[in-house]
Amino acid sequence: MGIFDFFKKKNNSQENVSTPVQEMEMPEEKVVEEVVEEVVQTIPEVSSQPVEEPKVNEEYEKIRIYNDYIVYSIALQLRGEYTPISAFEKENGEVEGFAYMVTEDAYALSPQQAIAQMEEKFESELQEGKIKSYVILYHSQFDHNGNHTPAIQEGEFKGISLAYHFAGDEKKKTGLPYIFENQNITYKGFAEFSHEENNAIMNHQLIEGQNYFQNTEGIAAPEMTNEAGIIIRKSNVHNMMNTWSGIFGHQNFQTKDYGQYLNAILTQSESSDPPVDIKSKTEFDGVTFKTTLTEELSIIIPEVTTDYTLDFETRSIREWENALNLQAIVAGPARETFGVWFFATDYAENKNTYMTQPHLKVNISGIVFILDIHTNTDLPDGTKMSEDFTTYAPSQDLPNYACFDFIGQVVDFKETELLEDRSVKGYILKLKLITNEENEDFFTIDAFVNKENMRMETLTKGMKVTGALQLQGKIAE
Repeated sequence: MGIFDFFKKKNNSQENVSTPVQEMEMPEEKVVEEVVEEVVQTIPEVSSQPVEEPKVNEEYEKIRIYNDYIVYSIALQLRGEYTPISAFEKENGEVEGFAYMVTEDAYALSPQQAIAQMEEKFESELQEGKIKSYVILYHSQFDHNGNHTPAIQEGEFKGISLAYHFAGDEKKKTGLPYIFENQNITYKGFAEFSHEENNAIMNHQLIEGQNYFQNTEGIAAPEMTNEAGIIIRKSNVHNMMNTWSGIFGHQNFQTKDYGQYLNAILTQSESSDPPVDIKSKTEFDGVTFKTTLTEELSIIIPEVTTDYTLDFETRSIREWENALNLQAIVAGPARETFGVWFFATDYAENKNTYMTQPHLKVNISGIVFILDIHTNTDLPDGTKMSEDFTTYAPSQDLPNYACFDFIGQVVDFKETELLEDRSVKGYILKLKLITNEENEDFFTIDAFVNKENMRMETLTKGMKVTGALQLQGKIAE
């Protein structure tokens, strides 16, 4: 897995084609009329002025040692990667790259944090004489306007800024502006450099297979153990996108603006006099769109209705920093036998209880992302599975989201419809995930599945199914 595989990305379908740097405008050519003149032989005059040498662009000569990393930053952008990178010049003149490497896909530095930490690191090494120069490359709002503020939101991405410092000189910044047009990215070129100098940069070739980042520093999620013995980890990249995609259907969620519907619910819920019909927009058969309003954050969460209860022991909590630590994944053993982790739909209001009381009774349910008929009765090693075999395992595609791949049995099901116009159609399944001869409901949960996310037309009681789901839970009343 590469250094940049886990950094925060800005998704943009336009970012897939590079175009050459725009040529600078050349002076208009003028047509000169031919004039026949009488030629008079003269002795050529010898100029006393020396031939003027072409001027050397000192800034270009400095920057050009970092051409590898300018081109690398462009290449990353064309892959959809927008993480800051950097490089430095060693005392012997060699140039090496430096980047922060995420050690798990739950925590990443923001661009501002990465840039600030890189600058602090390199300034210290420059003052100590360990390096001769450095450059930090990041995406910014620069458009030949002196604005090198890091780009964060859609519409702010206008250029690649270079913040650099050479020993004996002052800190400086320059930028390579770009524009998105017709599925292309057009790079306008560095204003301080000539057309030839810009082309030298843009035509610079990277060597395939070469490691350009010989120096990396791991980013670990903050972690501590509280007085109750519960491990508290932090995340700052998680969100509810996959959860809502499970509710509305993956294809529909991509093409329809359900965000407007959800924002309207939050706005009405925040009103001092919410409308009488608010429940028709939030409460459905088997699913509730639960709103939680705090001074810091307003949250809306899809919650699958259930009375299924488990004895549970909290061992760890992964709080979402980007949700002001008011959302979390809770993990630990259930029934003192099998491991469970779930998205806590009541974490905002019950955070203190989760933090201080490890032993809880919790309601567990689920949202199915993919559902298909299970037909293979053999394990990968060739072992035959019994007809009533069921199992679940942490998802490899969505780790740390309380998501699981499963082979289950449909014990029962009923149809349901969501939204005011009942346009979202699905089923509430009673889904067995662990078979236990002594206890039919050992681990049998209620789960919602959108019909669009099903790979079969009909359901039958007792059928074996496979797929992926997210577990959710709350403290039982």
